[in-house]
Amino acid sequence: MKIQYFIGKNSHTKMLPLENFDFLEKQFALSIPLITKVTIFLKEKKKEKQQSIYVGKEILLTEIKKENSLLEKYGISMEDLADVYALGFKRACLLNFKKYDPILVGMNQEDLVVPDYFALKKALFGWKTL
Repeated sequence: MKIQYFIGKNSHTKMLPLENFDFLEKQFALSIPLITKVTIFLKEKKKEKQQSIYVGKEILLTEIKKENSLLEKYGISMEDLADVYALGFKRACLLNFKKYDPILVGMNQEDLVVPDYFALKKALFGWKTL
């Protein structure tokens, strides 16, 4: 199993062994959130599979009426949501939702979301034991 950390929306690390938590440990020492997503690459019966885990707040685009207060709180426009929905996504993740400018990205149905880096570390340990 390999792991790749994403920084911001477009940058990422090289693939690392899943046991290597050095990059995540460095994140704990920083006051600025950098890691936005982790992708785990695994082989299952000679077939490669990926699992992405986002760090942020999940937004269900199909239930946007219920999320209205969330949109106002974080300054997300309906245009931003419409852009993500037009790309075919039913779910989105609001990255870095606790600080700084919000970034909205579309998520696939099988993608996971965790609220913080402690939950991310716990999820990665779960994958490590498989």
